Amino acid sequence: MYLRSYMGWRFWALFFCLCSPSSVSAERLASSYLKVTEEAASSRQLIRYCVDPDWLPYEAIREGEHVGISSDYIRYIESHSNFKFSLVPTTSWSETLNFLQTGRCELTPMLNKTATREQFLHFSHVYFHSPNVLVSLKEQPFLQGFENIGSRTLAVPKGYRLAEYIQHYYPKVKIIEVGSEPAGLEAVLDKRADLFVGSMFSVNAYIQQTGFNHLKIAGWGGPEDELRMGVSLGHEALLPILNQVLDDVDELERIRIYQKWNNITVIDETNYLLIYQVIVGTLLVVFLLATRTFFISRYNRRLTDKNEQLEALRLRLEHTNAELEFLSTHDPLTKLYNRHYFNRQFVHEHRSEISSEGAICLVMLDIDFFKEINDTLGHAVGDNILMELSGVLQHCVRETDVVARWGGEEFVILCHQTSIDLVKTLCQRIAAAIKDYRFSGNVQLTCSFGIAKLVNNEPMQSCFERADKALYQAKALGRNQICVDEFNT
Repeated sequence: MYLRSYMGWRFWALFFCLCSPSSVSAERLASSYLKVTEEAASSRQLIRYCVDPDWLPYEAIREGEHVGISSDYIRYIESHSNFKFSLVPTTSWSETLNFLQTGRCELTPMLNKTATREQFLHFSHVYFHSPNVLVSLKEQPFLQGFENIGSRTLAVPKGYRLAEYIQHYYPKVKIIEVGSEPAGLEAVLDKRADLFVGSMFSVNAYIQQTGFNHLKIAGWGGPEDELRMGVSLGHEALLPILNQVLDDVDELERIRIYQKWNNITVIDETNYLLIYQVIVGTLLVVFLLATRTFFISRYNRRLTDKNEQLEALRLRLEHTNAELEFLSTHDPLTKLYNRHYFNRQFVHEHRSEISSEGAICLVMLDIDFFKEINDTLGHAVGDNILMELSGVLQHCVRETDVVARWGGEEFVILCHQTSIDLVKTLCQRIAAAIKDYRFSGNVQLTCSFGIAKLVNNEPMQSCFERADKALYQAKALGRNQICVDEFNT
């Protein structure tokens, strides 16, 4: 906008010179205009930037050009600031990070903030969110999260934040580093790795582009990506302008950029050659009205066909997005809410709202001796029991209560506007319903319950830990018990 203002002022100055009665030579006018153009170009601040060369749909380098979601944001910033961006090509994400550290790039447009990267980068506001998932072959079981990987091998892109996250929080997980997300997916296909962890959007794009439909999402892959722009040390003065422009991007523009790069086939609806033929034919040969009508009718039929193709693509995209949204928040076996949804909705993002809603109680529920059921009757029977128990829980709770599968044979119930006594009654009702239900394999199922009440100004995580402590107390007392955290008595 600064460049446009500057050019506009100098344009009117030249206009008044042209309209002046004084005689001015054509050479002087041309020289003045050239000088204005050179001054405007030199007033723009040049910023060298690097990207991940193989991370579609977020960003990549194809035939020497920057493409992907971040490329549209770069062009948007150029059009709304006095910045001019110059791409410095790299061959890998590791090389991009090295260029940023050594000063060969001043900026990278899309990455996560980590403690390691803060040593050589400053970060903008978050402008794009993206969930991460575990990917495996279809014959592999659903794992839910990193804690269930066990002895399996996990492929992680070198230099990505997830590698640092796993090494810190899950040091026992066996990982192999790969050069990029596509390389990680190919490692799973070649069975060099059992699992791959990466962005759900890029995984979905890769599967659709390659047709490798025998890959599946096997679980949630840690914290979601919070993507920002990073500027190297010494260039932090760029951040206020970058943040201002990014914050001003309206929602329609964000949706347009997302849809452009989210696996939509672009169809050109306009047949310009036909239009020119019709115009020329109409102007030159007026008497050929029948021919003109024929061409217009043919064009309309083709346009209608292409509009129908676009509508089919739009409906398919909406269906795919709905499936991805459901998968990211629900357990695939029981169809209950999953651990990621529960953490995001009640533990991390809405603690202040929850604390003002009145009395809230948490119930941690665990199936007794579930491992023995799996070992003796098989995992198929175990899965059926989990689905049947989910139906019992949903039948017993109120509509306002939230039931989620926490992992394995463990479930959690969040009850709004209630008391310890009412929640104990609910647990007794559930235990009685479980006792009366005929589960698969004629299993006589029992469960242990742990209850805790959220107190004023208490973080939900603390209440969760107390309910979990009460659950372990119930197991220690011989299982098939209901225990309440002593903090509430």
